[in-house]
Amino acid sequence: MNLKDFEYVKAIAQYKHFRKAADACFVSQPTLSGQVKKLENELGVTLFDRSTKQVTLTAKGERLLTQIEIILEQTQILKELAATSNEPLQGKLTIGIIPTIAPYLLPALLTSMKAAFIDSQFSFIEMQTATILEALNKGELDFAILADVPELINYHTVALYKEDFLVAVSHDNALSKHKKVALSDLQGCSLLMLSDGHCFKDQAQKFCFSAGVDVSNQYKGNSLETLLALVAMDDGITFVPKLACTDRVGIDYLPIFPNQQRNVVFACRKHYPHLSGVEQLGEWLSAHPNLKAKLSKKL
Repeated sequence: MNLKDFEYVKAIAQYKHFRKAADACFVSQPTLSGQVKKLENELGVTLFDRSTKQVTLTAKGERLLTQIEIILEQTQILKELAATSNEPLQGKLTIGIIPTIAPYLLPALLTSMKAAFIDSQFSFIEMQTATILEALNKGELDFAILADVPELINYHTVALYKEDFLVAVSHDNALSKHKKVALSDLQGCSLLMLSDGHCFKDQAQKFCFSAGVDVSNQYKGNSLETLLALVAMDDGITFVPKLACTDRVGIDYLPIFPNQQRNVVFACRKHYPHLSGVEQLGEWLSAHPNLKAKLSKKL
């Protein structure tokens, strides 16, 4: 048996289909099927039930898959420890980033980031937090930019910046006459939120509930921009992170007291081989004048 055979088993369990698993592993289906059958003979067990259209693990297969995943994870950690380097980040880097950060941070920094790290090729993928953590675990991402959440205790994180939450209201809304608002002022308002899965929604909802503010079910989507379009029509109010507070016709942004913030971080696996490079990139980003200007801008 070898590690490649274990990867085949893991892929079949994930895709529940031999051809799809073979495509994901970049081998032919006969090669994958033959190696898995050889592994089953060596172990003396049947790992998969092949009698139905959708391939499923047998009871013994499920127990062995747990151990196979541990072996593959520990092998990845061993490789990463052996490859640990203090050099700057180089080559292709795949970075996850949550949707409530990407459209507001990247335009301000991406061009200068590429110029400052000329030996790196950055590839960004928008993902929700849960998907990012899963992709980090699988080694599909090098690191990610996201809001700090309790689940990150199992990852290496680098603090980037603190970002205020503000309330976006229409010019025609009575709240627009306020210079700032308390959470209690929002009671009775139609408070628009993103759909489940967005950590920004989870964070905002926590302090809303603590203040007794109800969330509207009128619209739940994946885009802050759609929420802001509804706000401009005076069809509700919403929370926005400071970087998203760009000039928009018909919208005012009001500070909240007591102040509400989120912490934005880099996150990567604890044994990622280029932790030093991630730290360097984090220091560069945190000190960037464009970011500081957007975070300190008076509205």
